[in-house]
Amino acid sequence: MVTEDQLRSESIGKLFRRFVFPAIMGIVVAGVQTIIDGYFIGNGVGSQGLAGVTLAFPAVMFIVAVAVMIGMGSSSLVALELGRSNRDKAGKIVANVFPLVFVVAAVMTILGVVFGNSLLSLFDAPAVVQDMANDYLRVIFIGSVFFLLTITLDPLVRNDGYPMIAMNIMVISVLVNLVLDYVFVMRMGMGVTGAAIATVIAFALSAVRLTLHFFSSKAGLRVNLGNMKFELRTVHRIMESGLPSFAMQLSVSILFFAHNFVLLRYGSDAEVSAYGIMGYSFSIFYMLFEGIAVGVQPIIGFNYGAGLYDRVCRTLKLAMTACVAVGALGFLIFFLFPEKVVQFFTPGDPVLLEVTVGGMRIFVLSLLVQGVVVVNATYYQSINRVRSALFIHLGKIFVFLLPLLFTLPLVFGLKGVWFATPVADYLMFFIVMVMLAEELKELRGEKCLNP
Repeated sequence: MVTEDQLRSESIGKLFRRFVFPAIMGIVVAGVQTIIDGYFIGNGVGSQGLAGVTLAFPAVMFIVAVAVMIGMGSSSLVALELGRSNRDKAGKIVANVFPLVFVVAAVMTILGVVFGNSLLSLFDAPAVVQDMANDYLRVIFIGSVFFLLTITLDPLVRNDGYPMIAMNIMVISVLVNLVLDYVFVMRMGMGVTGAAIATVIAFALSAVRLTLHFFSSKAGLRVNLGNMKFELRTVHRIMESGLPSFAMQLSVSILFFAHNFVLLRYGSDAEVSAYGIMGYSFSIFYMLFEGIAVGVQPIIGFNYGAGLYDRVCRTLKLAMTACVAVGALGFLIFFLFPEKVVQFFTPGDPVLLEVTVGGMRIFVLSLLVQGVVVVNATYYQSINRVRSALFIHLGKIFVFLLPLLFTLPLVFGLKGVWFATPVADYLMFFIVMVMLAEELKELRGEKCLNP
């Protein structure tokens, strides 16, 4: 356990290792869970099964987005209140999370089960694919409470001083999902329904274990049935604080559809496949950036609340340095050895190899600055500066990336599609640096810029 005294006085480097490593492991392991489902569905059901799950992807992402909003919103507020020595207020926030999750889950389940099939019918997909998507989504919506609890409580457990417990629970969840996917899909032939059931069971085990933590005697922010409350003011604060995370998750779906639309307009299905390969390839580094950002959130939030701004500056500087190092490593790998990376996904298609390598050598430029942008957005969310965090998340997408995605190809053709993301990232990086310079001046003055 990491105590409040340790958050206040322990070296930033040691705290960084204690929080960031478990956060990275948890996020990477959770990301692998999606790949596991795709592997078993692809091999056990076939292309139609994969198409059905892909059709269901936006609805699943909406559940995740709502869960992340509640989780990051509540954990950011908890860290600030603990830093201000307001343990009662921090406990009240956690006590509100449980009834909030149950209410949201009930609404999602009812709407999903009743209207899920109607929603899927809007897509022009074969009937068998729609049926598979509906079978998958029905199970996911029924088990949505477990998704919400797991994703919401995971950052709260870290903020309660137990980052290793949060990591271990996520690792166990993935192992359970792996075993159950094999049993239900490959051995019992339950198809996409079996994959959905395996995922729900894995999340259910995590949800139960994370919930039990807050009802146990060792929890610093202990909850019991008597102090669970649904206070509209507290709920509003949680949702408002978590809004940037919600926007970030939803933007993934928006970018997915926008890139596919433009790529099909200026290229072919080969370019769409190339975009998918690049997404899979770069995802590990995106998860590392997110893990670093989420890992330092409790440190930044607590010390900002405690008024220890020099520690906030050092934590932020270390997080950005780590992101630059990770991004540089990714840049070297993808720029120097793109063929090796692409051949892992498609070993026997020379046309797709050429298209993907060409796009990858442009796309990879984003890795050098993307992590810094992610960390700073999380920083503003950690100190409850919601507008600044929202501006970074939404500004990159709607102010820069989407307009560039539709205008650059008019001049540069297909290369304009690949250049849109790096150009947007560098423009937002420049703005973030200007924002950061002003922020650091406010925290410690000119000395913080050159410690």
